[in-house]
Amino acid sequence: MMNHKSRAPLRLLLVTDGRTIPNWLYKCLDAVEGSKVATVVLALLAARKEGRRLRHLLFSLYVRIDRYLFRSDADAFVPIGLHSALPSCRVVDLQHALAGSQPVDPALVRALAAEHIDVVLDPFCLLPDAGLADLSTYGVWSVPFGQSGDPRTQSTPAFWEVSEGRPSTETRLCVQRKGYSGKRLLYSAVAPTDRRSVSRSKSRLYWRISAALARALLRLGEDPAAFVQRLAASAPVDVVNGPSGAPAGAPGNVEMLRAGTRLVRRYASDQWTRTLYREQWALAYRRGSSDRPGAGPFHTLVPPVDRYWADPFPIRVGNEYYIFHEEAPLSHYKGSIVLSVVDNAGKSAGPMPILEKDYHLSYPFVFRWDGEFFMIPETASHHQVELYHCVAFPSRWKLERVLLAGLAAEDPTPAFVFGKWWLFASIPVSGAGTAGELHLFYADSPLGPWTPHRANPVKSDVRSARPAGRIFENDGQFYRPAQDCSRRYGYAVSINRILQLNPDTYREVEVDKIVPTRDPTVVGVHTFNVAGDLTVIDCLVRRRKFFTNPWRRTLQLDGVGLGGSTDAAARVSRAAPHRSHSSLP
Repeated sequence: MMNHKSRAPLRLLLVTDGRTIPNWLYKCLDAVEGSKVATVVLALLAARKEGRRLRHLLFSLYVRIDRYLFRSDADAFVPIGLHSALPSCRVVDLQHALAGSQPVDPALVRALAAEHIDVVLDPFCLLPDAGLADLSTYGVWSVPFGQSGDPRTQSTPAFWEVSEGRPSTETRLCVQRKGYSGKRLLYSAVAPTDRRSVSRSKSRLYWRISAALARALLRLGEDPAAFVQRLAASAPVDVVNGPSGAPAGAPGNVEMLRAGTRLVRRYASDQWTRTLYREQWALAYRRGSSDRPGAGPFHTLVPPVDRYWADPFPIRVGNEYYIFHEEAPLSHYKGSIVLSVVDNAGKSAGPMPILEKDYHLSYPFVFRWDGEFFMIPETASHHQVELYHCVAFPSRWKLERVLLAGLAAEDPTPAFVFGKWWLFASIPVSGAGTAGELHLFYADSPLGPWTPHRANPVKSDVRSARPAGRIFENDGQFYRPAQDCSRRYGYAVSINRILQLNPDTYREVEVDKIVPTRDPTVVGVHTFNVAGDLTVIDCLVRRRKFFTNPWRRTLQLDGVGLGGSTDAAARVSRAAPHRSHSSLP
């Protein structure tokens, strides 16, 4: 394969709607131009479809207030002047020639053809469908927002998701290329919807798009033939271009009054709940088998009032179950690894300290390999993945080696699947909040060296990306527990069947989910592990601050399969698929 440094840089044409571009787009283009893989040679100014400004007056006012109140340090929308962002780029004002749904003028197409454009970037969906697709070598790349078939969410990014309380917001990076029937999907992201702010919801999604767009351009520049081959194999998507954020698609004044009322009520409810209740992670376990992974009753292991327990990983040795888990004081949240023990009679003891550092530790993934016990705890705050070896079970552990350095990998989960060792981990996107994307690494042994999967990140979906426990096997099928953090951090556990896993491709399908809907005091569950006949979870319990209600020693959860039905943990391989995902590099 020819190195990209020996090729001429890709020639990019940028379609935008003014003489500034948002910060997220500037950071993307700056990274790409800095790599010498591509350069923006021409910027075309196109027009958005304008609506009646008076009808959308309240929406315009809301946008300004929302951004003022909830603006973050990593603001994706800081305007950057085109001239300062792209000093060598020619800017052509064609706001009348490229106006919304109007067909592109043939004379303009002929003039632009002389520019020998490789990629047309249309991040705001300003071009009509297939506009300029024949002009460039690798097509028109656009960023449609919202859910398929819902033009409201597509024209006004994140607004309806926030105002109507939808838990997640979607966006995609699509390519319309000559010879393709419809658009092809390069990248999709499902991020948590901010309960209060459209600006924060949009900002976090746009930072994901910023990283994905830069990554796709770099891959195209490194190996165009392989990129085209993967693009041809990617899934077609049914989306229609409509300018995102176009005033004509914004809510009217009456709709804004209704939305504003909902937001005020939601804020008041959140403040009332925060005043009256406190939340605390605890552990819960169940002995014996069950027809449903979330079926109870679960018996709780209650932490002291000043700390929480989470991320339980049980192993069985003799007649006792050793549950390694995180413990963290509520005062500063720096976690350490501790051990609780449950015997055959269900009696518990502990916790006792196992491992503590001057940085945060959690998610103690304990496993046995070559007759020895090893642990990979989460050490994302230390920006590396560490492997510990047990020198005296269960209490003495020493650092064996650093598996991955310079990486904030959350909940690293090793598994021996399909004849190879794999490491699943969630890695955050800069500026995009705490919800990370699923990355894979593979090796011949858990000691490494670990090689990144060619399609990383293989999944960007807040509903099922972040690991939630050990990968388990049943009837020859492998299942991956994952966190659903859409409604809140650690809301539920999604069970996903692995369909395809190799160094080039990852595919999985959701078959079941454990949700905290049975017990009103439980508002979250984000770890699920089994050892022998012991099932252990963690649960986020809401308790009153005043006139404190006593802990319930047993609790109930729900396992919800397709269409609300319940699926057996032992029969999960036969559950009907609910939501599928595949990833190509």
